[in-house]
Amino acid sequence: MGEITRDEVRERIGNIELIRDLIFGSKLQEYDSRLDKLESHLSSLEKEMRDRTEQVKSDCLTQLRISVDSLEEKIKSLSFTSQKDNADIRQLIEGTYKNFSSSLDSIDKNVTSQTTSIRKELSETREKLQEDTQNLKSQVFDELEKRFSLLTDAKLSRNDVADILFELGLRIKKAEFTPELKKSSHTNGSDDTLLIEASKVSE
Repeated sequence: MGEITRDEVRERIGNIELIRDLIFGSKLQEYDSRLDKLESHLSSLEKEMRDRTEQVKSDCLTQLRISVDSLEEKIKSLSFTSQKDNADIRQLIEGTYKNFSSSLDSIDKNVTSQTTSIRKELSETREKLQEDTQNLKSQVFDELEKRFSLLTDAKLSRNDVADILFELGLRIKKAEFTPELKKSSHTNGSDDTLLIEASKVSE
């Protein structure tokens, strides 16, 4: 059997996409699932915060209206109250308004701060997952390129090449990807033995 080039190997195999799915499929699904859960949790938390904020605002405004109405009724009933007393009561009402307004502003700032923090955490998690995925792809494809380079110098049949690539994919997946890749980058493991044996058989 004549020697085959790298392009010929890739053309003959015709199942690189299948190998890629075999290696990355479950891990990418796991990342997508984790991101979906984070986004769902963020949406639920934001809704809960909005609902709680609106409820607190509503309760505060209700109490404020009750207090103001009560004070105004007292003012009306005190026909002989001096101007100074009336001014003090008005000042008390204004102070009550300011206190409630300050409390509502504090609640809004707290909700905004928590939401911003959660969004930042989600963004950092997404970037980390994307970086991990990209590093994983780079490591695997570097390893595949290394195997292809070896295949260009070997006289292997189409079935031999396919078997070797699937064997590589299965071993990487079984070893949780990264540890096996680190090991293979420093040693000529059993995959190299498989290549040599396949080459001898084809000769």
